[in-house]
Amino acid sequence: MDNTTPIYSALQKYSQENNLRLHMPGHVGGDGVNAGELKLAAGIDVTEVPGLDDLHLPQDVIKEASGLLAKAFGAAQALFLVNGATSGIHALFLSLENRGETILVPRNAHRSFYGGLVLSGLKPVYIPCQIDTDSGTATSIDTKALQKLLQQTPNAAGVFITSPNYYGAISDIEKISSTCATFNLPLFVDEAHGAHFYFHPHYPQPALHSGADAVVLGLHKTWPVFNQGACILVSKKFGRWEDLFACYSLLTTTSPSYPILASIDLARAFMTSEGEKYLDSSWHLSREYHEKINTLPGLKCYQEEDWAQYTGVRQADPLKVLVSIKGLYIDGFQVAHILRNKYHIQVETQGANFILAMFAMFHQRHDWEKFYTALREIAVIYAGTSRGKTLAAIPPLPEVKLSPREAFLAPKRRKVRLQESKGLISAEMAAAYPPGIPCILPGELISDEIVEYLEYLIKAGVKIHGPRYANLEYIEVIE
Repeated sequence: MDNTTPIYSALQKYSQENNLRLHMPGHVGGDGVNAGELKLAAGIDVTEVPGLDDLHLPQDVIKEASGLLAKAFGAAQALFLVNGATSGIHALFLSLENRGETILVPRNAHRSFYGGLVLSGLKPVYIPCQIDTDSGTATSIDTKALQKLLQQTPNAAGVFITSPNYYGAISDIEKISSTCATFNLPLFVDEAHGAHFYFHPHYPQPALHSGADAVVLGLHKTWPVFNQGACILVSKKFGRWEDLFACYSLLTTTSPSYPILASIDLARAFMTSEGEKYLDSSWHLSREYHEKINTLPGLKCYQEEDWAQYTGVRQADPLKVLVSIKGLYIDGFQVAHILRNKYHIQVETQGANFILAMFAMFHQRHDWEKFYTALREIAVIYAGTSRGKTLAAIPPLPEVKLSPREAFLAPKRRKVRLQESKGLISAEMAAAYPPGIPCILPGELISDEIVEYLEYLIKAGVKIHGPRYANLEYIEVIE
């Protein structure tokens, strides 16, 4: 176990030298920052001066720290990401540009997959997802369906999936990896929500240890890391490191945030020394409170056995608390509103039939109890099932008319009212955020179901990322 922190220690050393900072950034180490909280962080917000290495040409402390990060995860190599997991997903897509014409991806992927498709020019072949009827959420990839698609897609460059999904369900990476190996294709995994899996045996088996060639981790989602802090990990069998690094360097800022890098460095040292202890406590609290919430009338708190009924789901993240509220006469959007405004509890996201709470290893018993107590009161006050029709968390799979890149670059566009867009080809992405899963992408046919779904989201007050007209009164289509 190595608890050294090369990047953070180098930043401390530079700060203690009390140099006259005649270099970027313009706040001069915090002199130009008035807010006290930001002033402290500004002290280590520096640029690539001697002793602090270069993210694009790592030879010193960043190289050492990335080696320690790879070792902590059991990876062959690691890359720091300061643009979030999104930039890592884009880099992996781009690294496949010359390997084939298509890529197999799940439809219920983050919107960053669309950006990767535009950058790489690859055409998506969508892997069907199973849907849980109680919550309306997508669950998993069926390995048999994947195998059938691969047999029908001889020009595929690879397979890129999401596991865990946003709601905590873990795909059977070992089977998927074995299937990909049969076709001599790399398997990439968006494991953004699973960085903690690597540090406790009771948590799901990590993708990199299950046969994935490369994974992207959003460290800030489950580690004590600043927002945008993430990483790419590659396995020993990954054979395109130079290509990947070139893509990574192309897409990564040349002014990386040293506070983000330092937070990753410190968190890695923490996880290797104390992560298992904190995760163990959280695991026990999770088991206890999943069971307690399940005793509440009208509510269903998803446990591993609930996910296991679906083909392709292997395990579940104990820190994701998905609660179906179909036994109440209010929907998930209203439950989330009540939790925030009456109980001062902000959940991660919500849908028509569910709410999703994201607990971290640092939440204590009183935090779990506060959430449980609020749900207990809500279950009594709003008991009943007279909400009428609700929609699934993801709409039906649209028909792809143009590749994402072709649609993105299409020159002729016009705006139409949403109701008049039925049967036309979308020029825009519309993704409910969070979680950022697209309802429609450029190049896809706008169906009656898609329009109905978008209208429902707007009525429910969901934020929609992508369209020029955020209220979706109009949508742009391709001529």
